[in-house]
Amino acid sequence: MRLLPIAAMLMLAGCSHEPQGESYFPLHVGASWTYDVSNDIDGTVNHHVQLVSVPRTTEQGNDQQVFVRRTEIPGAIGIEYWLRKDNVGISRIALRSDVEERAHLDPNPRTVLKLPLTVGSSWMVPSQPFAIVPKTELGQGDMKMPKVMITNTVEAMEEEVTVPAGTFKHCARIAGTGSLPLYLDAVQGFKNVPIVNREWYCKGIGLVKLERTELLQSNFFTAGTIKMELTEFDLD
Repeated sequence: MRLLPIAAMLMLAGCSHEPQGESYFPLHVGASWTYDVSNDIDGTVNHHVQLVSVPRTTEQGNDQQVFVRRTEIPGAIGIEYWLRKDNVGISRIALRSDVEERAHLDPNPRTVLKLPLTVGSSWMVPSQPFAIVPKTELGQGDMKMPKVMITNTVEAMEEEVTVPAGTFKHCARIAGTGSLPLYLDAVQGFKNVPIVNREWYCKGIGLVKLERTELLQSNFFTAGTIKMELTEFDLD
């Protein structure tokens, strides 16, 4: 899902609760997380709020329980990701936007988190650029961006992370790297633009921080960095 900037940061009232359980990716119904998202695109910084929740479960074939994890930005269309726990870990099997009546199954499950988390373990997942997009004023607004295969690797397991929601211990740091094949211009030609994504998952909390870097020099594409930090959570 592309992260949508808004003019100013929206602050939501509420209170945080203590970490619960041993999971690095809690999925019990009723849980919710609020993030401040900061986009620095071509030197222009914008903030917006992103809300994540687990409103319900559903069932797939063979009575498999599927967790519905919802992501939304106030004023924008929400997205539901259908997740299941399997022998690999936590995988996405389908998604649905608010304008669609039914969820669309993924051709193949996408590993969100390979479990158990151990330093050095890795997995691949398809992604897309978020900061790198065509500059619409140059008439490339309808250009289809290529997909990116990201290789995620667990770099550390016992980090301490401080975000607006608090300071958390026992956090796993996962680094994702990939290359975006892109024709930049007549001078630079085709380039493999590096994309770096780092995520911190804390035991009993889930995702608390994300940093994504997509940098290049081009007159035809935007570029920049994206940062997410947990501001509130409710695991009751």
